[in-house]
Amino acid sequence: MREKEWDYKSPGISDDIFLRSKAGLTREEIRAIIVSKARIKGNERILDVGTGSGSVSIEFARLGCDVTAVEKDEENLEIARKNIEKFGLNDKIELIFGEMENVDLNNSFDLIFFGGTDNLEKSFDNVFKHLNAGGRIIIAAVRLETVVESIKVLKRRGINPEVLNICLNKGKDLGGKTALSPSYPVFLIYGDKK
Repeated sequence: MREKEWDYKSPGISDDIFLRSKAGLTREEIRAIIVSKARIKGNERILDVGTGSGSVSIEFARLGCDVTAVEKDEENLEIARKNIEKFGLNDKIELIFGEMENVDLNNSFDLIFFGGTDNLEKSFDNVFKHLNAGGRIIIAAVRLETVVESIKVLKRRGINPEVLNICLNKGKDLGGKTALSPSYPVFLIYGDKK
């Protein structure tokens, strides 16, 4: 049986193509919205903090971006590595094992995406100086406390964030008819460095 592929340029790669890490998987619709809010031209340098399965990094790399993906969990890192290999993007995505607040960065970035939000304040202290002027930060959150913390963290650094709440419901079979199955609402908190 041939492995399922994604033969399209559009973001939102089908979820069932990815191996899932224990951290879960950023759903395909959410990834497509993240990419749209990133305003990608195709040559950006991107930092993906808490990459989990690597799905967001893969979406960006497929658009021509060079991605540095950081993950603190070894099992998640291995899943991300397998997904990156599956898409043939080893030359576009650099995987780094470690906690973001302790990772040494040698690059500047046009976009920083936080998919993992543990130790947000400390991680932000480490990465913010590596974000180019005019660069964008996007934080994905499912917990309300993380949304509040993200807004505070961005405002303390002179960024007036926008907040987007995404609620997805997908149709599923229920007794031969279609019912909507909800998933966790996701918040995107984002803004540009002045």
